Amino acid sequence: MMLVLGQGDLEVRLAPASGGCIARFTAAHRGGVQQMLRPLPPSIAAPGPLDMACYPLVPFSGRITEGRFCFAGRAVQLPPDEICAPHAIHGRGWQSAWEIVEAGAADARLRFRHDGDDRRWTWPWSFEAEQRFALDETGLAVTMRLTNRAREAMPAGLGLHPFFEGRATARLTAHLPQVWESDARGIPTGMAPAPAQWSFDQSRAMRNVEVDHCFSGSDGHLQVAWDDRPLALRIEATGAPHAIVYAPPGEDFFCAEPVSHVPDAVNRPEPESVTGLVALAPGETMELVCRFRVAPR
Repeated sequence: MMLVLGQGDLEVRLAPASGGCIARFTAAHRGGVQQMLRPLPPSIAAPGPLDMACYPLVPFSGRITEGRFCFAGRAVQLPPDEICAPHAIHGRGWQSAWEIVEAGAADARLRFRHDGDDRRWTWPWSFEAEQRFALDETGLAVTMRLTNRAREAMPAGLGLHPFFEGRATARLTAHLPQVWESDARGIPTGMAPAPAQWSFDQSRAMRNVEVDHCFSGSDGHLQVAWDDRPLALRIEATGAPHAIVYAPPGEDFFCAEPVSHVPDAVNRPEPESVTGLVALAPGETMELVCRFRVAPR
């Protein structure tokens, strides 16, 4: 079942049962309707999160090497995820059904709960996650919240994974001064100044960019515009000092993902002030807010 939100010229379709994802985000204009994110194809009868326009990353983002880590003396082994086996990736929210807590004409609140004793996914801490979607005439605000319901601190992180179509004419603008270099497995090995080939301070055409890296030092402001479309998307994220840019070869889409921490942060030697990993205390809540503002190009 899709949950449809509308306000003025904007419409958002949510898929609570399929990862709490955004399926479509459109903006009407004088010439027609523009897709602001890569839309779920209508031909897919049983869509998964990888078919969606955007999915949530909770309670962590990115890879964890072979699903293994130790935190506060506790050894954890997560099952591998098919898209990057033998590693675990992106937490559990994107692969789970979310409960509809509230739904109105232009806003909705979804919730996902995990029981630390659930052996289907061996994350040993109980938590509750929420997404609030609020649509107004300027755009869409997504507020993500993660609350630790366990009796001890847990490692925690949040992020959003939007897909942008039309890479052949798309441009990305973002201040991402540091990059995490990675090995052949996609696991970060260390941070360095971003090279010119991955500089987005000036509007950068994405057609020839190939990248799959996490960047640090983000001010939370990113813009995606298309040379052949009238509207641009201005992203303003708080609680997300890092961003993953993914532009795979041979595809007409790319991703620019606001995230709170770097991949494999639970296994990194750097302090939390560098990796962004949060040790979330029992009962404590962390938050990430991402505003997708629609504006003329």
